[in-house]
Amino acid sequence: MTSTAIRQTLPTRAASAGADSTSAQGLYSLRAATIWQAFRRQPLSFWLVCIYMLFEYVRPQAIYTALQGIPWAEILILATPIAFVLEGGRIRAKNPINLWMIVFSGAVLLSWLFAQYPQASADQMFIYVNWVMVYVLVANIANTEMKFFLFFGLFLLASFKMSQHGARSWIERGFSFAKWGATGAPGWFHNSGEFGIQMCVFFPLTLYFMGALKKYWPTWKQVLFLAFPVTAVMSLIATNSRGALVGAGAVAIWMLARTRHRVRAFVGLGLLAALVILVMPEEQKARFRTMGDDKTSESRLTYWRHGIEIFKAHPVTGIGYENWGTYHEATYGMTALPHNIFIQGGAELGSLGLIGMVGLIVSSFVVNRRTRKLAARLGERGRFMEMTARGLDGAMIGYIGSGFFITVLFYPFLWFALGLTSALYAAALAASQAAPMNPGRPAAPSPNRQRGWRTASLAPVRTARQSLLSQPGNR
Repeated sequence: MTSTAIRQTLPTRAASAGADSTSAQGLYSLRAATIWQAFRRQPLSFWLVCIYMLFEYVRPQAIYTALQGIPWAEILILATPIAFVLEGGRIRAKNPINLWMIVFSGAVLLSWLFAQYPQASADQMFIYVNWVMVYVLVANIANTEMKFFLFFGLFLLASFKMSQHGARSWIERGFSFAKWGATGAPGWFHNSGEFGIQMCVFFPLTLYFMGALKKYWPTWKQVLFLAFPVTAVMSLIATNSRGALVGAGAVAIWMLARTRHRVRAFVGLGLLAALVILVMPEEQKARFRTMGDDKTSESRLTYWRHGIEIFKAHPVTGIGYENWGTYHEATYGMTALPHNIFIQGGAELGSLGLIGMVGLIVSSFVVNRRTRKLAARLGERGRFMEMTARGLDGAMIGYIGSGFFITVLFYPFLWFALGLTSALYAAALAASQAAPMNPGRPAAPSPNRQRGWRTASLAPVRTARQSLLSQPGNR
């Protein structure tokens, strides 16, 4: 379907949700002028949340000296809700994630009230409040098809900025092993394991993005966008993070289990796995062969055991939000991290926090499933939203698989994923509600309407038949 044909099928409905949702299809060809014009029409709050995301993921304040010294991310995340309210924005997102966000937030607050070290919780509370604001703002600002497409595209570009840097670092060192691996900009992704998790999130998102839109692109653009998943895989190898590669393996298995074309997918993923093993440095292969027996594995098993002991000793509200470091050093005589998001959640936030955390993860899959059902009703027009919902499921699988070995519960991965999931559902809901008024793609008629259509369409035939029968010699 050409971009010209797409524009001709756009609806004429005046309602902003429907018009904004369906006009997003004109962006699928990824023409720079079209995308820029779409950005120009967005309100200030949308611009602010986009810039905030760039400052968290790309970290220009750590790259350019002229931007250093100013807390850009904090300023932007506080300015965005102000602009949103002044624009008349309202909190409209309604889905199961909201309930579990309340449960989890309640667990965080209770753990602070009953914390072993309340000041340690208070000192880091802004971080959690920041992530809740990220979820609420993304879910309620990028909540139409066009806005979601723009924000999501920018999110992919920010991730690609990291992936191409990781791939280039690996190439420059001759595809060899380096103890420090590959990292992102200083901040949330400066550690190789955290950088690897972002690549686990980025890989399925970009694959499904390409799968949804490649028919709108010429061949050269399809080839160009192969750089997204290719550099993600190269960066995963370059990180030397076993946790990240395990997360990537979990994503691959999930994709294989979900696809209808299992033979083709099995061959493709098998070839990819073989290529990864072929190019992986020997030192990295050795780390996998010694997994479970080397010093790093033994220390993590020790920390997991400590976390389970802490959870059993404080099962209700835990030791307190962000209390792990201080408590672990005081109790076990060493500074360490839990290296597992579930153990971190249970030890610090207790049973209520662990339940809330699992509820957030499970509800994200539920909401994505609802999004796919809504998008499927829109036919080809809903393909981008349907495929992106699958990509978000894959991103969550990658986060869980990698997060089982790394301490990243209060990092951007989970909270941006939840915000994108909620925003996409809102966009699909708005698009499905506008669809019946779309003259280019009418809703499927009910049985009564079908009978009426058939009666109306046969009326001229019946009239002609009666006219013929009324003529002499035709009776």
